[in-house]
Amino acid sequence: MPNENGQRLQDFLPQTIIRIVSFWILAVLAMYMCVADHPESTYIRQSVRCLLYFWLGTGVRCIDTFMSACLGGDRDNDGVRDRVFRINTIAMMSVAFGLATSFLGDIWCIQLVIARLHAFQEAFGESLPCIRVINCLVVLMKVCMPFVAFAARLPDPTTLVVSTFTTLCLLVLVALVCRAYLLPLKALRDSRKVDSKDEAMGKQLLKETQFAMRVIFVAQLGFVVAGFSMATFLLFFGLERVTRTNAVTSIYQYSGLADSLGNAFCIVLLSASSLSLPKFSPKKAAVAIEEENLVNTNCTCGQQLARTSCQASQPWKSAAANATCDACAWEIKVAELANRRVSVSNLLSFYSQLGSTRLMSHFDPEKSTTNDVVRHAVIPESRHGTMGEALAESWHGVEDKSRKYFPMQNVLTKDYAPRMVTHHWANRFRDLVAAVVADALHLSRWDSVAQHLSFGDVEMLRERLAESGSLDSQYWICALCINQHASICGNSMGVRDTVTGDVLPFCDCSTPKYFNDHPVECELNKFDSMMQHLHRRYAQGFLQVVAIDTDFNLFSRAWCVAELVEAHNSQMDQHVMLHSPTVLEEHSGQLSSLKVENCESSRPEDKEAILLKIGAEADIERFNGRLQQLLLGSKGLLAGWLDGQKLLQEVGAIAARARTRCLADAHNARGMELNQCQHDRNGDNSDDFAV
Repeated sequence: MPNENGQRLQDFLPQTIIRIVSFWILAVLAMYMCVADHPESTYIRQSVRCLLYFWLGTGVRCIDTFMSACLGGDRDNDGVRDRVFRINTIAMMSVAFGLATSFLGDIWCIQLVIARLHAFQEAFGESLPCIRVINCLVVLMKVCMPFVAFAARLPDPTTLVVSTFTTLCLLVLVALVCRAYLLPLKALRDSRKVDSKDEAMGKQLLKETQFAMRVIFVAQLGFVVAGFSMATFLLFFGLERVTRTNAVTSIYQYSGLADSLGNAFCIVLLSASSLSLPKFSPKKAAVAIEEENLVNTNCTCGQQLARTSCQASQPWKSAAANATCDACAWEIKVAELANRRVSVSNLLSFYSQLGSTRLMSHFDPEKSTTNDVVRHAVIPESRHGTMGEALAESWHGVEDKSRKYFPMQNVLTKDYAPRMVTHHWANRFRDLVAAVVADALHLSRWDSVAQHLSFGDVEMLRERLAESGSLDSQYWICALCINQHASICGNSMGVRDTVTGDVLPFCDCSTPKYFNDHPVECELNKFDSMMQHLHRRYAQGFLQVVAIDTDFNLFSRAWCVAELVEAHNSQMDQHVMLHSPTVLEEHSGQLSSLKVENCESSRPEDKEAILLKIGAEADIERFNGRLQQLLLGSKGLLAGWLDGQKLLQEVGAIAARARTRCLADAHNARGMELNQCQHDRNGDNSDDFAV
């Protein structure tokens, strides 16, 4: 028997099949978003919940379809099967819940899209076109969509009028949101012409621009699909109340499914850059780095400095007069290393002297590496007569200010919690300084700071640091805080300077050299012990700054990897400083195959010592599992960079810089045009004068 819409049992069969297929499609998408590693962010959590909401609503509507196909009667004996939701409470509740899922889910999805748009506008630094109208339409949609469902209980034409009006408003909203992105898209397209003029910077800027344009296109595509599926459902929701035919009712049912699938597609598309499938392995259990030192940790002298050294600021001075065992001597050396640090002000002053006639005159911020600066500047500056010390000690102990070209900061005499910087010596020294300054300014990327350093805007950065109260922030940087004269200064190992191509110089000082054959005196084997010492001493105040270079070479160095995992195992705070999201996108794939046994070190004995600390082959495999989780897991170091809203903020910043480059190029072109006109005018006057 047909129902009042002319539908028979066989008409419900394709609807049932499509509903079940849609339900499982949403189930797969929901499982993917729940299982995938993703950053701890409100935006991602809201996206996951919204998708689960649509999945649950589709499942409940399946019950409605089953009952509509199989139940019902003809109580009034008119030859038309009664609607089941009018006679069955469960069917009525499933229909009500399904409609609530559709309308409230649509509002939820719109809010997620607009949240990304606002994040983009904030970073772009300029109001996007029609943003006020967009905000008004969003408020209107929040009012109209629930009213559409309520209007279904009013006379038939009311539902059609309200749903048609809401559909038109929704289509206008979709068009305006797409139009809002046109301004930054135009700036990005125009910037490609400007960037192509500079071959040196053009390639990197072109990659960054393409990345930003791709993210904006995905945002537009997602909302277009969701918007049109919502509009189709709204229109046929009102039309089905007026035209009760088999065809219109079927289209209405399918449009409801399309609405759920379209919104789910939009949510997954907008969140895809934030999700990654976890790496499952039966031996992926976390394992901590062994905390035992290379020497016997059992104290034999009775001083127990391993337990008390973190309480005193300079424990080596109090124990210097007493004979110590190897374990306590180790702790004394660790505490001495931990007490060295440099302020951001000192670091900027040192950087500003590079390239001068007295300090590494050939320094090139675009090429010179940290290794170059250590050999040409750090080692010479920290040598005093025939002996040498760490540059941080030289800065801290200078009494004669005329000996250095910048004043020392009294802050170094205070007991502030430093931040340990993990970096790669083959990285540009400018980038290392940029990462430190960016961290002190509470930024998450250092590319803009590097540009200021290249242009010599040190004083501007100093002013920003002073305004933020971070000018005297202290950092532990191995290149400056390790006594290079006690280790590597006497042999450059044939490495050549990045700028000149000459073999790097060596130092002939008389400072005794200590390597792994003297584990207690050596300063190159105590990074993990020093991190533990600082973490115990300053509790939550100490953290690790991970200065990632543009080529991600940091993750190929054995000591850097060991420092990362040690900090993570000790539950230290870790701040990741990246160049840009484009660099992360280009190199994140290589991290999935990272293994500590494949990492390199300047000295083979260092790598052997690190692997020995980790343990046997099975322990190394578990260590690699922990390393993967640390870098790529849902709570890993790089997770926060892939958050949906943060991603749009980064893209907005890229578009803003592109717009600035275009304006600067247009201004320069206008200036050249005016100069040419003035020149032509002067030439005409000269000709007239000659005549």
